[in-house]
Amino acid sequence: MLNNKILSCGLTGNFGFFHTKISILYGTNIVSGLNYKKKGSLYLNLPIFSSSYKSVKITKCKISIIFIPSYFCKNIIIENIYSGIKIIVCISEDITLYDMLKIKFFCNKYNILFIGPNSPGIIIPFYKIRLGIFPIKNIIIGNLFIFSRSGTLTYKAIKLSRKNKLGQSLCLGIGGDIIIGLNIKKFFSYFINFNLTKNILIIGEIGSTIENQFLKYKKKKIFFFISGIFSPLKTTMGHSGAINNKFNDILKKIKKIKKYFLILNNLNEINLIK
Repeated sequence: MLNNKILSCGLTGNFGFFHTKISILYGTNIVSGLNYKKKGSLYLNLPIFSSSYKSVKITKCKISIIFIPSYFCKNIIIENIYSGIKIIVCISEDITLYDMLKIKFFCNKYNILFIGPNSPGIIIPFYKIRLGIFPIKNIIIGNLFIFSRSGTLTYKAIKLSRKNKLGQSLCLGIGGDIIIGLNIKKFFSYFINFNLTKNILIIGEIGSTIENQFLKYKKKKIFFFISGIFSPLKTTMGHSGAINNKFNDILKKIKKIKKYFLILNNLNEINLIK
């Protein structure tokens, strides 16, 4: 992943253009854009292709970043997969459940690493890789891997990690929609031996079981922060994936995690991570 070229799907739109420009200035190796209506044109001095296949064939890109409206995501993502893209980072939110089930099916079938949807993306400061919408003001090279379901809390953790001179080795927003595409085992097959990472901060919340996949992990030092402890049952909080219910009660989750790891009472306790 660290040396691969990147296709920006949605580069020609205002949102995609803005964040692609920031990523390029940061140092990310984005080489092309995708828009069949604007094929042959240049945006940010990057060629715009009519299809993922042509972009992969000509530029040899293996990663795509998705900035397009959710209605079009399924077809573009499946086209990415068939064209040879191996890693897909989806910023778009509110992809329908049916479309996400199809996307997950194809990602599993073709062994694709999919991050999102409704994700701020991923940033790796040491390698100047920014795939998504992370603000770079507080990004500094360090040894803390921040893994979060909430984009806003990720940004706060980044700011506090800089303030406490921890820095970041890698920051990942897994996505806030009800169905996310991330395969934890596949993601860690890429990054689990990432030498720059000393500690991992997992920011969990209501409505998710993904934290449970870390309970028996011992290769790195892990710290947790779980938000939403006072949230009412059966009420969506913030985004569609954040809902507390009797099948995944947050207090039971915290009790289970406490058996294995330290849970921060609030993110200001990030200074406890050493």
